[in-house]
Amino acid sequence: MIQPPPPSGARYRQSRRRLLIDMHIPDWDPAFLSRFDPAELAAATIRTGADAAMLYFQNHVGLCFYPTTVGQRHRAAAQRDLAGEALTALRAGGLATCAYYSVNFNNQVWQDHPDWRLAPAAPASVGVLPRERYGIVCLNHPAYRAFADAQIDEILAYPVDAMFFDMVWWNGVCTCPSCEARYRQETGAEIPATVDWNDPDWCRFQARREAWLAQFARDLRGRVKAARPEMEVYHNFALGLSNWTRGVSLDSIDGHDFLGGDFHGGTREQLLINRLLRAATPLRPAEYMSTVGTDLTQHTRLHPAATLRRKALAALSADNAFLAILAIDPDGRIDPLAVERTHDAFAALLEHDPGELGEAIEPVALYCSDRSKASRWDAPRPIGQAPASSLADYPHSAALLGAARALQRAHIPFGVATRRALDQLARWPVLILPNVETLEADEQEAIRAYVQGGGRLYASRSTSLDSTGRFGLGDLFGCTALGDEEGAMLYAESDALPELRRPLTQVCAADRRTGALRIAASPGAEILATRTLPYAYPARGTAQDRQWSTIHASPPWQRTADPVILRHQAGRGLAIYSAFDIEAGETPEHEAAFIALIRQLAPDPELSADAHPDVWFSGFARPGRITLMFLHMAASDPALTVPQTRVRVKLPDGSRCQAIRLRSGGATLPFGTDGRDVHFDLPPFTEMMIAEIDHD
Repeated sequence: MIQPPPPSGARYRQSRRRLLIDMHIPDWDPAFLSRFDPAELAAATIRTGADAAMLYFQNHVGLCFYPTTVGQRHRAAAQRDLAGEALTALRAGGLATCAYYSVNFNNQVWQDHPDWRLAPAAPASVGVLPRERYGIVCLNHPAYRAFADAQIDEILAYPVDAMFFDMVWWNGVCTCPSCEARYRQETGAEIPATVDWNDPDWCRFQARREAWLAQFARDLRGRVKAARPEMEVYHNFALGLSNWTRGVSLDSIDGHDFLGGDFHGGTREQLLINRLLRAATPLRPAEYMSTVGTDLTQHTRLHPAATLRRKALAALSADNAFLAILAIDPDGRIDPLAVERTHDAFAALLEHDPGELGEAIEPVALYCSDRSKASRWDAPRPIGQAPASSLADYPHSAALLGAARALQRAHIPFGVATRRALDQLARWPVLILPNVETLEADEQEAIRAYVQGGGRLYASRSTSLDSTGRFGLGDLFGCTALGDEEGAMLYAESDALPELRRPLTQVCAADRRTGALRIAASPGAEILATRTLPYAYPARGTAQDRQWSTIHASPPWQRTADPVILRHQAGRGLAIYSAFDIEAGETPEHEAAFIALIRQLAPDPELSADAHPDVWFSGFARPGRITLMFLHMAASDPALTVPQTRVRVKLPDGSRCQAIRLRSGGATLPFGTDGRDVHFDLPPFTEMMIAEIDHD
């Protein structure tokens, strides 16, 4: 008999090592799941060393693993409650549990109810997945909403600790009758036929798409809370940084008790997304999910053990939980090698468990804008040519990811700020606005108050540029905008900055996704770098003319006095503005120039480390203790030993260092002091090292 529910839904959230055994298996072949054993699922989960499990009650195919009266049961569950049996076994093993439910992706109801189907205006993709296999319905159809509510009510009768809703996003711009009717009812207008970010009608429609999705997330959470107030709810936040088509906004976070999602974009994405999850989650810890296979399409090709371990440790380094996704075989068996790899990853989490960490030490914050997922410079296009994929391919994303990578390689710990934290900006000494094109009035007001009150700001390219070509934050930047650069290539050059004595390249694309602005400095602004032009700029040159100097390239030719980078005092604060989004560059020269500008704003950071560029560095503080985490992400060689690292930490005012010890093994380290500064040498390591500084 299933035990009564636990008194609090927080038990699952408090876990750190979570496993999901993926069961998107159809039932048209009687061999499918014929060898599935709920007791073995629980036993395999326990063998991995997990302390919590997410359990399928229903899947993308739309089939249920419990005795539903609303939907359709999987044939393998025709005479059994497979979900209930697995839940009993997992609870008997002492594991916290979370119920899985697939929203919108439901092949069964897609087939049974053609009028419920999503009707994307343009063909859409599902990343690397085979789109044609997925039956996707529209969340705006009232009958589908009622169907999903009824199934959720059935699942809530089970004593799970938490509820996870997958796929809560738009897979394309839906123009089905339900969407058309809802939009007409709310606005009195028809869905626009053209994607045009300078058209108020189109922008209003996109705002409604995002609002519908955020409200749906809140409604799902409300449904759960009405029946089980103690349960915690979250949705898949995997597309939190995707482009505008999926409609996932920061407002949807109100439908989560904590954030989590599965991410497959590699270490650059993981570096940023872990910090976004930690920053934006309503309750901690947030959850980072990743597949044991190399991606969702690979069933037998698994991540190497070292890679999976580092994925888990990367989540730990941001104080997040880690969930491993392990795909079950079609007949229901569980791959023992996948279990072994997952056990190894969870063992790494246990080996390096830092205990209570406290608040992150973040000298710098990257501003992440969900309103900058599209650019007003994008040419209008018919709605039938809306982007197919969910790739984060917008200019703000390139600058955001580039800035994160540069800060990590320079070992400048950083956090993420969003519009949900406008009242908390003062906690970060430096705020970076990486090509944040769209800033609403309340965002601009908060950032202006932050700088004038003593904050330090870096901003690049189109940040706060409105449709009239005016900077909303031009008073902070110390400049006005004169328009887009027109040539294909130009350069920034400086006598004041060693990193820019060699001209720094900026490529300008015709579609404006890469480029720069021409600016005029305001009185009082200091010019740090100027504009250097190729021969005959802005002409691109042809075989018939003489508007070029060398046939393959457009090298620097004419140095001008026109500003590219400015430094400007604003109130008690300081701002640096760059007309190039230097941080989006993919070269060591761009990285060095960007870090040099950040160091001008933060010359004396709380933490510093002279470590290998592949080492991720983070710090946390609680009363009497600072915890430093060093993770070798092995971009070049997972077996590489990181050499001895010199570390410097600034203690709180009036504090004295009592001891520095390594978390693993407890060895104490010698240290020196210089006022508030403590410095010591971290010994060589291969995977992860955690140092604890105790102070009075």
